[in-house]
Amino acid sequence: MTTHRIRGKRLLAVPACMALALTAGLGASHATAAGSGRYAAQAEHAGLTGAQSVALQKDVDRYVARTGGKQVSANRVDVKDGFLLVAVPGEKYARDLRTTTHPTSVADCDYLNFCGWPEAYYQGTVWEHSKCGVFWEIPDGWNSGGSWWNNQSKGRVSKMYNKSKKLVYSTPPAQVGDGSFDATADWHPVWYVKVC
Repeated sequence: MTTHRIRGKRLLAVPACMALALTAGLGASHATAAGSGRYAAQAEHAGLTGAQSVALQKDVDRYVARTGGKQVSANRVDVKDGFLLVAVPGEKYARDLRTTTHPTSVADCDYLNFCGWPEAYYQGTVWEHSKCGVFWEIPDGWNSGGSWWNNQSKGRVSKMYNKSKKLVYSTPPAQVGDGSFDATADWHPVWYVKVC
């Protein structure tokens, strides 16, 4: 049985034919309008195409809806004591569209934080949290391979828990300037992370 990470949310299923009928009349003008929101100029300045901008906004909207976070830039969603930096559709690595055209790297995981990625080798959206003692729910859809970086102070251990909040993994203790990390982790059994 497959369990999807859509907790506490009621989803309405719209048959594909109904969705198609509702959107068929919208055409290209709707796609342009969707990409012309509050952060469209930022996305354009960062070199995104119109299609990338529209797809990115859909991804950001999904993260906002599922986390209760707040969009603060074209691809950043701030959540309580952390944030998500959403990868641009078609790009392997996330990049902060407010400040750079270069992809982020594992080195961009802020000191004293835990960072996670949905794909191996630090690819995709970046999820970052810092507050200790809290069960942070990992983003929906992170049901398979991925990667993480425990960039805490020396000796700190991050812990990962399943749906029932039972411990499934403890990271190695962080090292000064190096943290602890796994470029080919498995998010499948993980639902929560305690940063420290």
